[in-house]
Amino acid sequence: MRFDKKVWVFAVTIPILLAMACAAEKGVEDSQLGLSKDSVFSTPEPIVAVNEANEPGENETQAAYFSGSPPVVPHRVEEFLPIRVGENMCLECHDLPDQIGQEPEPGEPSPMPASHYTDLRRDPDEVTGTVIGARYVCTQCHAPQTNAQPLVANTYRQ
Repeated sequence: MRFDKKVWVFAVTIPILLAMACAAEKGVEDSQLGLSKDSVFSTPEPIVAVNEANEPGENETQAAYFSGSPPVVPHRVEEFLPIRVGENMCLECHDLPDQIGQEPEPGEPSPMPASHYTDLRRDPDEVTGTVIGARYVCTQCHAPQTNAQPLVANTYRQ
């Protein structure tokens, strides 16, 4: 069996170059990885975030983080969950298709936007009077308001 000289040089040179590159690599300290400045081997105690304990209509609504982002729910949601087929307690207050685009009075529920009544896949130009199935489970996009502090500062600009 005869070896091609180019293949032999390639087969010997590549492992040598890789070994030299690995030997020259300084590496990264585990304390410099990720958001936490602790060792990756430590088990830090998580900071407990508490959901706002206010009832619907008592909290001030927070502004959206950016245009088109789903707003946070400004009240507790435990008693309204789980959302099931045919049972969505959010709709009892927020299913207001006749008030789409209107600003609610203080303490009144916010109406869902037109996008929640529009089937964007099949008929994106028609706003119906019923909530579309893809928008039925509110907690897919909307999270309850908490007192949690961000892990990293938000530098996003609109």
